[in-house]
Amino acid sequence: MGRIANKIVFLILLANCLYAGESSDILFLFEKGNEAYLNEDYKESVNRYESIIAKGYESGTLYFNLGNAYYKSGNIGQAILNYERALKWLPNDENVTVNLKIANLGVKDRIDTPPEFFLFRWYKKFVNLFSSRGWAIWVTLSAIVAALSFTLSWNLDLRKLRFLVRFIMYASIVVFLVALPEMVQRYRIETNHDYGIIIDYSVKSLAAPQGSSTELFIVHEGTKVNILDQDRDWYKIELIDGKQGWIPAGSVGII
Repeated sequence: MGRIANKIVFLILLANCLYAGESSDILFLFEKGNEAYLNEDYKESVNRYESIIAKGYESGTLYFNLGNAYYKSGNIGQAILNYERALKWLPNDENVTVNLKIANLGVKDRIDTPPEFFLFRWYKKFVNLFSSRGWAIWVTLSAIVAALSFTLSWNLDLRKLRFLVRFIMYASIVVFLVALPEMVQRYRIETNHDYGIIIDYSVKSLAAPQGSSTELFIVHEGTKVNILDQDRDWYKIELIDGKQGWIPAGSVGII
């Protein structure tokens, strides 16, 4: 399932820490989680990584490592859930993608998805070239370059140099107009909580949000579902094939 991520990569997660002591505590837990994983103590590794998340910290590397630990401990549902979460942070990471595919082989409910139109597939790959922060950098830099170029273009006497500056300005505007919607789209993907993974071994999907309601179908651990609605402690879900029903909220982990 791939090697455990290097602790140096995890330092990115600590960029938002406000206190050095707190940063050291998080890094200590991460190192202990890595150590437990390498020693094949997967339960302890899970506990260490989960304790970091409980403190409010997230990263693609953390979710990826947690997914690996859950997979090694035989918990397919939680493994898939955390690989899916890692994919939000690391959409182009080959290790995350491969491990998610391997974990999905263990899902009992194998629902075939219709092939995606190639233009949509290409657009999705383009959007996933960068995170929302990455696209935001492109938006900011292109806006700055365009503004500077516009200012310079009206204060240059040499015609040839003015042409070059205006070309840079127009190119920057194009980059800005392309990057801005991609930044918005990536942000929506990263903050979208409309999908979840079944984490219980099997769950009865009912016709209404109450235990005495009619059973419609059964979903199993690791199945990805679209969450349509919530009623108290119940989620209304939809499968890829269009089936809908209500399940207890505790039986699904939100991506």
